[in-house]
Amino acid sequence: MVNSINGKLILLLCVSFIFTLLLSFSFLQIHSAQHKTTDALRYFSGLQKNIDDLRSQLWLFSQRQDSASFTQVKLSHQTLALKLGKQNFYTQRVFNLKKLTNDMASLLSQEQNLSTQSNSLSEHQINQARQLLRYRYNILIENMSEEVAYLNQKTLDSNELSITSVMLYSALGLIFTAMIVLAISFSIYQRFKIGFGRMKLGIHALSKGELANKINSENLDIEFRMLASFFNNMTSKLDESMVTKQELQQEVDRQTSELERQKQQLLVLSEKDHLTGIMNRRALEKALDGTIHNAKLSQSKVALFFLDIDDFKIINDSIGHDAGDAVLQQVAIRLQSCTRKSDIVGRLGGDEFVVCLGLIEKVDQVAQKAQTILDSLSTPIKFNDSDLTITISMGVSYYPFQAHTRDSLIKQADEFMYKAKQIKGSGCFDGQEILAHVDLLDAVQLNK
Repeated sequence: MVNSINGKLILLLCVSFIFTLLLSFSFLQIHSAQHKTTDALRYFSGLQKNIDDLRSQLWLFSQRQDSASFTQVKLSHQTLALKLGKQNFYTQRVFNLKKLTNDMASLLSQEQNLSTQSNSLSEHQINQARQLLRYRYNILIENMSEEVAYLNQKTLDSNELSITSVMLYSALGLIFTAMIVLAISFSIYQRFKIGFGRMKLGIHALSKGELANKINSENLDIEFRMLASFFNNMTSKLDESMVTKQELQQEVDRQTSELERQKQQLLVLSEKDHLTGIMNRRALEKALDGTIHNAKLSQSKVALFFLDIDDFKIINDSIGHDAGDAVLQQVAIRLQSCTRKSDIVGRLGGDEFVVCLGLIEKVDQVAQKAQTILDSLSTPIKFNDSDLTITISMGVSYYPFQAHTRDSLIKQADEFMYKAKQIKGSGCFDGQEILAHVDLLDAVQLNK
């Protein structure tokens, strides 16, 4: 017997396929036999109809004795003869019927000859001859009907025997095949039950921590032997590398702490500018959306400062990028020092910064804050024993007076910032007036 569940299943599939073919063949044979029976009954029924039609025409001819009636008799006879001659399936069975039809043709020929010899025979002789012909007509017609009935019954008996034989042999074949399928299925069930039971015991022992327990693969099918071998190898390796529960918990705690540290680090990197440590553009936009939303709910005002370091490129080109980085870092530090914790300070990119004051009551507060920012940023910046003095151009936009969204608020402040560049020194413009100004007459200035 095949010692593999896969092999047994393939065998079961093949036997099932044969079973299906046998069943289909049986149905086809039964259908074919029934079809032949139906065709035979239909054919013999047609013959009987032609015979009855010939009988009717002969009766009309016997009553009328005219040429028209005789012509109809001949037509009916020709139809019957033609139907007998065309079929190819019942040649042996209808041999006697063909012979009777030929005899009828001979009688019709005698009838026709009798009509042509009416002048040479007496009326008495003609009447006797016609009575004899009618008698023979009747005998032939009766013989034909009996022959058709006999053929019909014989066909029914033959086809019934054929169908019975097909059904008997098909039933025997189906029963034999079903027994094979049952035997294979039972074998698969038994072997699977044994293999599954051993695997279940092994897994149950493993769940209790019994790593020394092994699965016995003797007398198992190939698939379960492979699983048992894999399971035994796995438990052996686990047994070699098993750590105590306390050590495992310590490792889990260490990994969790490391993941938390990395998570916080990634959070800082995703929201903080890598150079200045303040909000980057992504975090800045998110914070501005929250401030505008809160202002809308509380019906308060928001002021947004857009800052740009004048001629920052000259610092990078003339002194170096290290000096530029130092300037950006100091700008970020000073902006944070002169704003509240609730205010937003962020770097859009390059030398552009944004400061957002939320929940303000009066515009005077904005002017004071702008002056504080400009004064703080106008203080010289120490770099390599040198003092760097910068000027700032700053634009201010207001929510909800000048803009209603984050992008429009930044865009409006950006436009006002460019107008503030026309102010000598550092300046802040809000679209209507100069809110703050620092004229650095006594310091080294960069040209605007």
